[in-house]
Amino acid sequence: MRSHVSLPPLAPADFRVSVVLPVYSEVESVSEVVAGLRDRLGSRLEQIVLVLSPRSQAASRAVCEELAAADPRVLLHVQVNNPGLGHAVREGYARTTGNLVLNMDSDGEMEIETVSRMLAVMERDGPALVIAARWLPGGGFSGYSPVKKVLNWGFQQLFRLLFWTPLHDLTYGFKLMRGELARGIAWEGSLHEIACETTLKPVRLGVPVAEVPSRWTARVQGVSKNTFLRNFRYVRTALRILLGGVTLRQEPAAQGIMELS
Repeated sequence: MRSHVSLPPLAPADFRVSVVLPVYSEVESVSEVVAGLRDRLGSRLEQIVLVLSPRSQAASRAVCEELAAADPRVLLHVQVNNPGLGHAVREGYARTTGNLVLNMDSDGEMEIETVSRMLAVMERDGPALVIAARWLPGGGFSGYSPVKKVLNWGFQQLFRLLFWTPLHDLTYGFKLMRGELARGIAWEGSLHEIACETTLKPVRLGVPVAEVPSRWTARVQGVSKNTFLRNFRYVRTALRILLGGVTLRQEPAAQGIMELS
């Protein structure tokens, strides 16, 4: 049985957005993404948490240190549990303070213009989660492996059926969610499966979820750590959530989440 939770309403005038931005081997793209976030979030930007892998190259560390020194809203956190994107996202969530949390990559593959669309939907409809959807009209892929694209499409159809949801992109890590969810759900993923976990667990909880179209463009710098075989961890994660449900963390992390059933 699907559990349901409820969140108190959030007025658009009160939006304060924390951004979690994992960094591994990226350099120039980190500065570009941070600049784009400042432009699009404006006064609503609460903080940008740069989660730096301790295995990052010196150039990546240097650019993160420069960004943090230049803007007090940019926080640099060196990842403690390593390796793994999932650990980076979880440590980043724990350090957010905003009532909205944006999850994004620092490699330039995620379309920065999508952030404005996410905010517009959050402002208009007030969902608990807004996901970027590459499979919606207006979204898409550029430079994506044909094999991975077919595999991705298959995952979407499988997960839509398992979770009985009309959402089009359940495995993409680009999303804007309420802070109560980011800090209140007990996340478990250690690698790239965190991308689907951070969508499927809110879906399993029954909170309102919206989607906006977004384009993915292959990175021009840095090296992806998501190997082909690791994609199958998504299936194991989905089945665990479907069969085992969702665990909420203890107070105060889960403060504001009201469980209904």
